[in-house]
Amino acid sequence: MTRPDAKITATFWDCGGVLLTNGWDHIARRQVTEHFGLSFDEFEQRHEQPDDEWERGKISLHDYLQQTVFYTQRKFSEEDFITRMRSVSQPLYPEMIAFVRDLRAARTSQAVPLIYLLSNESSELMDYRIPQFGLTNLFDAFLVSSYIGLRKPGEEFFKCALNVSRRRPEQCVFIDDREENVAAARNLGIHGIRLETPRQAIAALGELGVAAT
Repeated sequence: MTRPDAKITATFWDCGGVLLTNGWDHIARRQVTEHFGLSFDEFEQRHEQPDDEWERGKISLHDYLQQTVFYTQRKFSEEDFITRMRSVSQPLYPEMIAFVRDLRAARTSQAVPLIYLLSNESSELMDYRIPQFGLTNLFDAFLVSSYIGLRKPGEEFFKCALNVSRRRPEQCVFIDDREENVAAARNLGIHGIRLETPRQAIAALGELGVAAT
């Protein structure tokens, strides 16, 4: 159980669905496959098996695309497809991004928690999204499934975050848009906030003593 009086000294943030659009969810996949005139249903059938390996860093984006798109000759190139995959990434909640930015900036005047990004994502898309959206200016560390070989909501993913941050569970709070991920964090004693709206999530952080000003 979490201790409600414990001071929060580390914040763990999901990326897709909290700050940015999801890197390669069903919405993004539909947009890209329809752009190239591919059958979305057929793509989804091929996507299911290699996706887990890709997001754990077991196979490359090239390998993933060979299994899902380029198993047959296409009128477009792999680079064309990758460019389109990247283009669907956009800021989702600018107010959440601004909150994290302000939280990081507050370090100049006060002690604020560590700020870590915890994401299930391929290295190729994450390596694009980090510089594209200036995430290195917001986060102290990136715990990404393809970097560490673990995925949420697995218990080991959150144990890794605790080990890297050198914090106890009750000193941490995790913000995610998916209940199963939040529940997994809570099971280890980490404070969990499921984002429903930016205002709701920021208010919940405030109740735990996490504020940007």
